[in-house]
Amino acid sequence: MSRQDYEELFINASDAIWIQDMMGNITLANKASEKLTGYPASELMGKNVDEFLTPEALVLAREVKSKLLSGEAMDERYEQQIIRKDGSEAIVQLATRLIVADGKPQAFQHMACDITEEKKLRDYLQFYLRECLKAQEEERKRLACELHDDTLQMILLICRHIDDLASKASDYLPQELRDEVEKLYELSEQTYQCLKRYAQALRPRILDDLGLLPALKWLAQELTDLADIKIQVETDAIPPLPSEIQLVLFRIAQEALHNIHRHSGASEASITLEYQKDKNKLKMTITDNGKGFELPKRLSDLAHQGKLGITGMMERAQLVSGKLELTSQIGKGTQIIVRTPTKLYSESND
Repeated sequence: MSRQDYEELFINASDAIWIQDMMGNITLANKASEKLTGYPASELMGKNVDEFLTPEALVLAREVKSKLLSGEAMDERYEQQIIRKDGSEAIVQLATRLIVADGKPQAFQHMACDITEEKKLRDYLQFYLRECLKAQEEERKRLACELHDDTLQMILLICRHIDDLASKASDYLPQELRDEVEKLYELSEQTYQCLKRYAQALRPRILDDLGLLPALKWLAQELTDLADIKIQVETDAIPPLPSEIQLVLFRIAQEALHNIHRHSGASEASITLEYQKDKNKLKMTITDNGKGFELPKRLSDLAHQGKLGITGMMERAQLVSGKLELTSQIGKGTQIIVRTPTKLYSESND
């Protein structure tokens, strides 16, 4: 291709493309840049990119610049906010690379795709998903309370009446009938314990009453008793967390331990909570020594493989602006890392 062909590709590209010098001044921009920013090309030339950025966006831009100058590649696109000529804000997905000549940095090239409407749609969907999960948790809480306060109490009364009956009738009932009453008592006791576990699994009161750490220890002990898997829970001193974040981390841990029990074949597992004070984030790590599995190229493909539990964990983390990372190797176990803020977005801006 000739230079003229390349220039035409640049000018008519569907994505906005511009080049800025090391001081941030725009030296070249295509037609899509005009549409994105609202400025004609004649006005864009020589403009400093700082004029398009919000204070938060400016911090991110400096971080990207620092990484590129230190030799770190920006392989993935990232989201950035820009201010258009009319004062409105747009959300763009950016790919940035450093232009080097004779071994020296000369400029930065940016390719931007406007995702403002797509971002709004994602935010709406996330809002509705959050509301659905809230409703689900409220229903779980209601059912757990009804089981605990009504059904379990009635079954407990039945157990006691059978026990009293067996005691009073032990002198005159035939041995065969005494054995049947004893079996009936054992069955009612087993039913009581099963329903108690179901009520706790729906919404353990320990989470609401005592908080995340005791709830995680309870989860670990439940699995140890059920499947004889040794589980260690370790934690730093962590700050008070909003109930929504505690619930998200608890549900992720619950699903992860369920998967360890059902699929991993592990004999040991661990849950670690770390408070990253410099980032004001909480890091929860769940590991096991099980058989592991082969990960797809993209974690989003797990849903197509029927691994909906992992997909659900990822979605829950995203609801509190968190991020879930999953690593697994056949024969070497699985590790799940969840990073969440220690405050909800709305609280951090109060």
